[in-house]
Amino acid sequence: MLINMLSDTQKKHFIDLADLLIIANLPLLWDGKPSDEITSSTDLSALSLKAGKHEFELIAELENYTGKVRNQGSMLGTAHGSSLPEIMLRKRLKPTAQESIPSLNTAIVDKLVNALKAYPFMKLEQPEVRTQAASSVLSDLLEDKTYDLPATPKIILFELLLVALRDGSISDIKLTLLKKIQIHHGIEDFIFDDLLERAEITNQETSKTISMILE
Repeated sequence: MLINMLSDTQKKHFIDLADLLIIANLPLLWDGKPSDEITSSTDLSALSLKAGKHEFELIAELENYTGKVRNQGSMLGTAHGSSLPEIMLRKRLKPTAQESIPSLNTAIVDKLVNALKAYPFMKLEQPEVRTQAASSVLSDLLEDKTYDLPATPKIILFELLLVALRDGSISDIKLTLLKKIQIHHGIEDFIFDDLLERAEITNQETSKTISMILE
């Protein structure tokens, strides 16, 4: 696995970037409600994100993949209150009594929620606003981030492309974030395109293999 070529610090950075990709365009909730269920009594300042089965499975897979289980608090809550209050637990894989609950980096979740709160309520579900908010968090994650080996950012970018492709296709928001990572590390466009093509092929072949095994 290419990820094994990274140091522990680099793996953690990859996971932080993957977390941001996973939550970048999750549905928004206000006081635990989607926008079409908001009433006059809804606390519009209680902004959060809604994650479900797909996110849980992907987070667990990434933790196993990198050999890292983060202990920053589960997606169910933090000491200051959860930014992801509505999790579809019934649909996720049941944990054993000793199993750690897969969790996003709550600091990144809070950063994105706080970035979104800077925009007017009526604009929060606009794709361009979601992109701007996620990009501001990405800028913080990439600040002063450089690598001695040119292969390192390419490995991270390739693995992030695979994460983004788990939805079947890469959303505009996620593609924008991935391109910003490319630009930050000075990766040429043709290399990005080649990595994307290889990631798409890898994703397709993995899906075919899984289907064949499960038949």
